[in-house]
Amino acid sequence: MDALKSNADIIITGRVADPSLFLAPMIHEFGWPVDDYDLMAKGTVVGHLLECAGQVTGGYFADPVKKPVPDLDTLGHPFADIFVDGSAIISKVEGTGGEVNLATAKEQLLYEVVNPYSYLTPDVSADFTTVHLEQVGENQVKVWGGTGKEKPPTLKVSVGYQAGFLGEGEISYAGCNALARAWLAGEIIEKRCKGDFSDLRIDYVGVSSIHRTDFHHTIEPYEVRLWVAANAPTAAKAALIGEEVEALYTNGPAGGGGARKYVTEVIGIVSVLVDRQNIIPKVAFFGSASIMVLRAPLHDSNYGSINRI
Repeated sequence: MDALKSNADIIITGRVADPSLFLAPMIHEFGWPVDDYDLMAKGTVVGHLLECAGQVTGGYFADPVKKPVPDLDTLGHPFADIFVDGSAIISKVEGTGGEVNLATAKEQLLYEVVNPYSYLTPDVSADFTTVHLEQVGENQVKVWGGTGKEKPPTLKVSVGYQAGFLGEGEISYAGCNALARAWLAGEIIEKRCKGDFSDLRIDYVGVSSIHRTDFHHTIEPYEVRLWVAANAPTAAKAALIGEEVEALYTNGPAGGGGARKYVTEVIGIVSVLVDRQNIIPKVAFFGSASIMVLRAPLHDSNYGSINRI
């Protein structure tokens, strides 16, 4: 709020809760008290609908058979006309692709919501079950309602750490018996690598790589791409995965092609909860450019001092 009051042209902050980016301007413009948790919830509902941009205008919603969305190549991002009581009308720029309707709004309202009775943010515990939606015009959905309870006493902090290296290898098999040849290639890799890589993963892209099962489908694919991956403590060891897959060219089933190999450094993420009293927000101002930088140092005996920009 201090940053908004400064009239800065640009405000830069660290990772904050997505709906809070929209709630803060509402609090600033309407003068909402931050302990009015019903208003905090209503603003959070609007922010949640807007936070994923094109999702509420048909992106991620679209299915060409069951839920067709027009002109996704020019998908318009949403905007909201927000009123002092916390209600709003979600729409998009005229002439852009996509659409805003009850279905797109309902899907986005429920997106990434674990408990609709208590959607937790740093600002409020919001009850989404009291939200109402109404189509009030073409590409216009009115949203109102939403109640709130006191904000949680803790804040979520995501801590990154060096988590080793990921080795990957891919190769394709096409034509008659493509799946059988891919299976044979996977068996070869498993026998050669399982002893050195405890988390070895072998997938058959187009058959069972997403759900890890083929659900007993009997369709014989004409082409299959074998994908192999494993984590390793060093880049050199991770590279062995790609080397073994590439060796399948002349040391594996017939007709393999298009082999590729990768090594990627992995940054792991651990999310923890900390007492919000340990978070001390600070605001820095950078002169002529009117840029505000928000820092939130975290002071805790277990973590030392972490400056997040």
